[in-house]
Amino acid sequence: MYIQGPDATNWQGLVIFCRMITDGPEPGPHRYGRKVNSVIPFVSLVGYSNSGKTTVTAGLIRILKSRGYRVAALKHAAHGYTVDSPGTDSWQYAQAGADQVYIVGPDSITRHEYNQTEKALPEILAEIENVDIVLVEGFKREIGPKIEVYRQYYSPDRISAGGQLLAVVSDVSVTGEIPQFSCDQLEGLADLIVQNINLKRCSG
Repeated sequence: MYIQGPDATNWQGLVIFCRMITDGPEPGPHRYGRKVNSVIPFVSLVGYSNSGKTTVTAGLIRILKSRGYRVAALKHAAHGYTVDSPGTDSWQYAQAGADQVYIVGPDSITRHEYNQTEKALPEILAEIENVDIVLVEGFKREIGPKIEVYRQYYSPDRISAGGQLLAVVSDVSVTGEIPQFSCDQLEGLADLIVQNINLKRCSG
């Protein structure tokens, strides 16, 4: 069990900074060139494969939901992914060339969008609505507050997050003044997230 370290830097300023990047005038022909309007706080969980990012993310979702927050989860599949099965109706729509495919059921709706190039994180965040926070798994190269998940023998090195690192979740003690948590201390990690991004519950 790890003892939480000194209070982390208050990340509200960084979240506002990220919004300025996405909400301001279009800065030019690079990956942040499209004007987006994200106002929902987000935290990225970053680390190497098999370090435990999904376990930590799922644990935080359960905790935040139990506290009454509305949560969106966003996964970066850097090597691509498949969610449909060959032969299904929706698969046939995609194979025919549909740019977007929607599947609507009694208690859920799924949109699958096909793009020629990968969207940047701010563009995706701008499309998310009606939640209090977005937990992002991956996108370690994008700007924003990050939680590093480090697992001995599975993480060859620490992730370089610079001054954007909010906390570390690890099965061993790591160096530095950043607050550290084990996988058994996710309630404390959730407290840190709520405090440092000034998380509020949306009305309705």
